[in-house]
This record gives sequence, C-alpha cells and structure tokens, in this order.
Amino acid sequence: MRLTITLMLLIALAGNSVLACAALGGDESTIPKDASIGRMELRAVAPGETRFRMHELRDAARNLRVREYVNPDGKVFGVAWDGPTKPDLSQLLGPYFTRYMDAAAGHGMARQLRRIDQPDFVLRVSGHMRHFTGSAWVPSLVPADVDPAEVK
Repeated sequence: MRLTITLMLLIALAGNSVLACAALGGDESTIPKDASIGRMELRAVAPGETRFRMHELRDAARNLRVREYVNPDGKVFGVAWDGPTKPDLSQLLGPYFTRYMDAAAGHGMARQLRRIDQPDFVLRVSGHMRHFTGSAWVPSLVPADVDPAEVK
C-alpha cells in the first residue's frame, strides 16, 4: 500500500514538474542558472531587506510563482509557491522531499496532507483545484530576527 501511494505521488508530481530551482537548504548561487533552465523570469524582491534576500521565479505562461528566501550566509532557508499547478516539489524541497513523501505515505494521501512540523523541517500546504499555495522552511537556517511566517 505504501509503495502504491509513493508511486502515485511521484507520477503526479512528475506531471506537474514545471521548473528547476535552488532546493531548500541549497546555495543561493544556483538560483540564476536554475531560473534559466526552468525558463522562468527571475527577480530579486525587497532589495532593501537586510535580514534575508528573496528571489522570485515566475512562469507567466502557467501563472506560477516560487519565492526563495536566503539567509545572510547564502543558504535557502525557506521556499513558498502559489499558482494553478504545484511546482516540482522534489526539486524545490531537495533533500527534504523524502520527509514530505514519508509523511504523506504515513498520512494516507498526499492531497490531504496540510502540514509537517518536525524540528528541522516545516511545511504548510493548502489549496484546491487550480489554486495551490505552500511554504516550507528549515528552522535551523532561518535567521534569528526572522519570523518563519514571513515565508509566504
């Protein structure tokens, strides 16, 4: 049963794969290259912010936005998305994707999984057909003066 759910999730996520981007916990330096591979427009948002940097990737054709939050050390501490389709969560969550898959398999159905609260990985998802939103962050990478609720 668990294998069946895992395979169904992988197939569904592969079908929704629309971009490549720096993974959660990854290096900021890969963001421009990843945006070009995914054919997404990249822009820096809130350039005056000193606590963190945010990069927004947009796929205008699909009306999909992905935001990546980077700490002063250049590590992606949080990601957020919204749009009519989900981004490639295996790419976006990087090494934390297996945690998502394990939690979804233990939960029964990924579509009903709304949150994961672990000491080193937090995920929030919501949405319905044609409108999906979500965010994930690594608490140990979030700068001390940043509220994780800002990852949205």
